[in-house]
Amino acid sequence: MTRAKFFRALMIASVIAPACLAQLGAPFVTSVVNAASYSNGGIAQGAIFTVLGYSLGPDQLVEAEPFSLPFELAGTSIQITAGAKTYDCPMVSTSYSEVSAILPSNTPLGDAMLTPSYQGVAASFFPTHITVVASSFGIYSTAGSGLGPGLIAGSDGTVKTFDQPANPGDVAIARGTGLGAVEGGDSSPPANTVQFPKVEVFVGNSPATVVSAGRSQCCAGQDEVAFQVPDSPSGCFVPVAIRTGGTTVSNFVTLPVAASGEPCTIPPPGLPAPVVSSALAGEQLNVGILAIGPVQFLEFFGFSFAQNAVDNLSALLHKPIDEADVKLLIQAYRARRARTLQQILSKYGVRRKQIDRRLVRALRTAAGTNQQGAAAAFGTAGSLVDLTQQFASSVASAGTCMVTRFSGRFPPQLSQSPQGRSLDAGATLTFNGPNGQNAMPGRSGVYQALLGGGFQSATVPVGSYAISGTGGADVGPFTAALSVDNTLIWTNKSAMSSVDRSMPLTLTWSGGPTGGFVLIGAAVRSDKTTVLMQCTAQSEQGSFTIPDFVLSALPAADAASAYLSVGPHPFSSPMTIPGLDLVYFANLSVDYVAMEFR
Repeated sequence: MTRAKFFRALMIASVIAPACLAQLGAPFVTSVVNAASYSNGGIAQGAIFTVLGYSLGPDQLVEAEPFSLPFELAGTSIQITAGAKTYDCPMVSTSYSEVSAILPSNTPLGDAMLTPSYQGVAASFFPTHITVVASSFGIYSTAGSGLGPGLIAGSDGTVKTFDQPANPGDVAIARGTGLGAVEGGDSSPPANTVQFPKVEVFVGNSPATVVSAGRSQCCAGQDEVAFQVPDSPSGCFVPVAIRTGGTTVSNFVTLPVAASGEPCTIPPPGLPAPVVSSALAGEQLNVGILAIGPVQFLEFFGFSFAQNAVDNLSALLHKPIDEADVKLLIQAYRARRARTLQQILSKYGVRRKQIDRRLVRALRTAAGTNQQGAAAAFGTAGSLVDLTQQFASSVASAGTCMVTRFSGRFPPQLSQSPQGRSLDAGATLTFNGPNGQNAMPGRSGVYQALLGGGFQSATVPVGSYAISGTGGADVGPFTAALSVDNTLIWTNKSAMSSVDRSMPLTLTWSGGPTGGFVLIGAAVRSDKTTVLMQCTAQSEQGSFTIPDFVLSALPAADAASAYLSVGPHPFSSPMTIPGLDLVYFANLSVDYVAMEFR
């Protein structure tokens, strides 16, 4: 077999193997994550981890008792091989697509291989490698996804809610897993004296006093971190993060905080109180987003402007080109990955010598950073969980930061719940701006238009903007107006060459929305995942310092894979549109620079 045929066979096998293995009943693993945060970083000794995939266990979920966990549960078992030794994992739960177990505390640090088995059949086609670390804490969220409101209770064990928030000075208890190894067996009740050192809690950007950090008395592998709620900040979406070992930062969740006897409030740019009340009552909410700005940031927000590139490239190649391939071509062109470009074009019969100026020009136009667009999306959120997972990371209290892993699916799927659906606002919307009028054709609740290129920066020109529609089956007639009265400028950008993640970082700016808010952001691509940092500040402040614990939650990356930005907060301008409970008109202008994170 030639080298080319070998790699072709390997690629085919990688596509068909999962389906074949599923038919044969062999377990297949797609990822291994911390059971609380769903982070796919290192797994801590003694932590509960979750294996995602299929053919991992029975069709129905089976859970073990809290202690005395078995090494085999409903036919499922997991072994960890580190060096020349193999360790059996105490099983917590099992199902067809998701299995949880405890990584034995005596597993050596470093690289290890995980092997699940079901009904005597072991996963063997692809080895699953994990990294065993001393500590890597994950905080449970109420949604069970590691996002949104955290599973944080008071000293009485009651989880904090909007109606019963934490108060400054209270002791709150965050539940999670991953503090580290214990002695005496992972499935036995813990000794009361076991406490973990070097545990730090941050509420908003403020350090909190840690009261205790140890294994929970309720369940094997679970940890509890008790801390005193600081005096500030307050709000319904105050970020909480926990750092262990001085270096490893957990996922970020939110905690409602308010003065004693009062419900929490949601100051701008937060969600309006009536919307939150409706969500708390279990009502379905109709939500939307209108946006203008550079195409690359509209795409980052979840919109796709690939169809125009599909039409242009298909005409140049004299054959239809798939939209998914166009998106890959744009990404490869922006990242200067010539080999990837050639591989994709070769699918359409284009050899390297056939890549002419017209094709390069079309790719440059499609991938260009000087194009701007207008977009809108309308859909439903079936619960408060849906709503806060979509919006909470961007509406955290002013003066605080959040770090999240980007799903890339904000619009057009505003809700992932079974009740979620797109909303019809008519066949076409109309955009009006300083440079004229454009039609915004719609499909499945998503409307968009290219406004052209040649813009000098990633900021929209000063002026008046409007998006209007005559109405549809779900959304009534509307005109939403946005005034861009001045341009936000990042004033100390030229003084920065890289980001030291172990040190605080201060950014300064001028301009921005009058009486509004600024979003200081970062995006870092790592292992096919984009990690986002979002910090909120009032425009008039003119400066903001990002704490070191926030920056250290981002992965290291070179300048080709990361950027830092300052821009108007996308939720500074709420709108009123018939048929919608919540809608914003976002100015996605941004002053940004590619930046190494070290």
